[in-house]
Amino acid sequence: MLALHHKWFPGREATVQTMGEALHLETDYWDKMRTAITNGIARAFKG
Repeated sequence: MLALHHKWFPGREATVQTMGEALHLETDYWDKMRTAITNGIARAFKG
């Protein structure tokens, strides 16, 4: 969790709240990335 905190909030103090926010941002990022990759693959196979 601390690594995610430093990734998303490099200048902020590490608290339970900011670590939770960092986890939410990381999860949201990967969900959006998964959707983008899926759409790209579908577009590639569609022609």
